[in-house]
Order: sequence, then C-alpha cells, then structure tokens
Amino acid sequence: MRVALAIHRVRPGGGQDRYALELARRLAASCELDLIALRVEGDLPPGVGVKRVSAPLRPMLLTAPLFRSGARSLARAGRYDLVHTVGGALPGANVVTAQFCAAEWRRLNTDADWYQRLVMAQAVRDERAAYRDPALAAVIAVSRRTAGEVERHYGPLSAPVYVIPNAVDLDAFAPRAAAPRPRPRLLFVGAFERKGLDVAIRALARLEHDAELLAVGGGDVPRYRALAASLGVAGRVTLQPPRSDIAAVFADADVFVFPTRYEPFGMVIAEALASGLPVVTSARAGAADLIRDGESGWIVTDPEDAAGFAAAVDRVLEDDAARAAMARAARAAVKGLTWDSVAAQTLDVYRSAAGAPAPGAAVPSPGAAAGA
Repeated sequence: MRVALAIHRVRPGGGQDRYALELARRLAASCELDLIALRVEGDLPPGVGVKRVSAPLRPMLLTAPLFRSGARSLARAGRYDLVHTVGGALPGANVVTAQFCAAEWRRLNTDADWYQRLVMAQAVRDERAAYRDPALAAVIAVSRRTAGEVERHYGPLSAPVYVIPNAVDLDAFAPRAAAPRPRPRLLFVGAFERKGLDVAIRALARLEHDAELLAVGGGDVPRYRALAASLGVAGRVTLQPPRSDIAAVFADADVFVFPTRYEPFGMVIAEALASGLPVVTSARAGAADLIRDGESGWIVTDPEDAAGFAAAVDRVLEDDAARAAMARAARAAVKGLTWDSVAAQTLDVYRSAAGAPAPGAAVPSPGAAAGA
C-alpha cells in the first residue's frame, strides 16, 4: 500500500508533529510511506520518502493555504492508495486524524484578539472542508472528547470515527527517586495561557500544604510573575522555558497540575502518569479518560476553579502512603499506550479505509461520534 502522510511539520517535539514522526518510524515496515511536509526533523528509517512543500512556517494565514496547494499537487502526482492528514491541513485526504478541533477552541477562546480570530476562522474552514470531503473514508480521534467535538461541529460525518489515543515513551518517562527537597514540588508543563498556569498559581496560593510550583513552557512571563507576587507566592513559583530534558523534570516532581482550558488529548498528562505522578487536571482534557478520581489523580470539572484544584492537590499531599499508591496507579494507567500500538491500530484503519480490512482490524469506538 502506498501512503502519504501530509502534515505541516514532523519533529520530535510538539504534539501532532511528534505523532507524525512516531507513526512514520513504525509504519515504514508495513507500507510504502511518503511524508508531505514543510519541515521534517528527526531520524527516519530507510524507505520513508520526504516530499517538501515550499512555504514558510509563519504566518499561519499564509502557511495554511500555501501548504494545502503544494501538498495537494504532490499527493495527486504520487498516485497514492491512501492519503492521511492531520486536521484541516489537506482537505481531500482519505484519513484525517483529529488532534485538535478548531471550532471547539474558537467557542471556548472568547478572549482571542483579531489576528487569532482570523487564524481560527481559517482553521475552522479547513477542518470543515476535510471532514465533509467525499474522499474521506475514516477519522481518527485522539480521545472520546475530541471525537464528540468533531461530530458536533462538523457532523454528521459520513465516515467512521476511530478513537486511538496518543502514546507515551514508557522508557523515557518512568518513575525515579526524586531529589530531597524542603517542600513538595508541583509541576506544570505547557503553553502558559491555554493550559491555565494562572489557575495553577492561584491554587498554589490556596494550598494548606507548603508546596512549590515549577512551570515549564511559554507565555507572558512578567504577567505570571506579577500574579505570583500579588498572591504572596513569588518565592515558591519558578518559570522556565521549554527544556530538552523534560523527562527528568517529570521524574523530579511530586504532583502534576494541569488546569487546561482546552486539550484534545494532552501528551503531557500521559507523560506525567508514566513518570508516576498523580495528575490533577481539568475535565476539558481528553486524556482525563486515563485518570480515576482518587486512584491515579483527580479531575476538576471547571478549569477556572482554583479552589477546586487546591483542594485536589491537598488531598494528594496529605498522605505519603496514599500518594505512593497513586503513583503506582498512575504508571499502570498508561502501560498500554505505546507508539507500536498506535501504529498497529492506524494500519488497521488504513486497510479498512482502502477497502481491504485485515483480521483484527480496528473497530470504531462505540459511541465515539457522540462523545460517549
């Protein structure tokens, strides 16, 4: 089977960028695979073709249409049996992976400025075109929540929806003995604004326990420093840019706090669980499906509820033995989330979409299209 995977960027970092890289590394042995992309980084096995589209990575208002045009030409010239894309990157693809739902983020992001609104409107148009194209044969959603969002905003879909969560490197992200510290360490990783760092800082200020917060990511650093100072916790909040040794950062924490405002899946949640960290996150995270309240972490319904996050973190910190049990349950919750499994399920989807299902082919998740 000749397959093209069309995506703006392929690289070890990021979410959907890493998804494409990990898929390519594993699918190369099972199909003839080409990557159609603007940029490709990271080691690839022999046999994976790379077809580059000439366009800048920014601004997105220019990038998206240039990529769409160039990728469409390359896909047609390649005469592939199947074309796979992510979101609205290439309308007309046969398989679309929903790593994000632009229409849902637009609904939630009421504070967006004029440029962000233009970008979101463009993304919604592209996604709608991809999900309603007659060539569409299958949709892969990274969580039940995302499957429901795609169906609500773009449905009814004419193609089956398969829920295949993203994976985690269980060797890189693993429990390790943390360095001795005078107080427990809460960890936050991600884009400061969308992932809710302000709520994490407000929760820290409400804690009954004397804890510290390490936030790794990007955003308006002066704003969050000022917030911490206004709440009297500046000495307990450390802000750092993205780090290449992030697995070690997870291993050296005690609780992962993630009040995300919108998260189709949340690879950092899976990485935290794999590292043996109890996770306190919002119900808007797709990967919240992996968490059982009181067993491997806590789910807070409202991402703006700083008091609720503080209460959940205090429950984790109040008993060392219970926290150790939660750490073990956290690791166990992701033991089946491997990239090998994701690739095998995706290959089954390819075979079904191409009209030649293999024995044991992936089956649409019951109720996925309804967000069950």
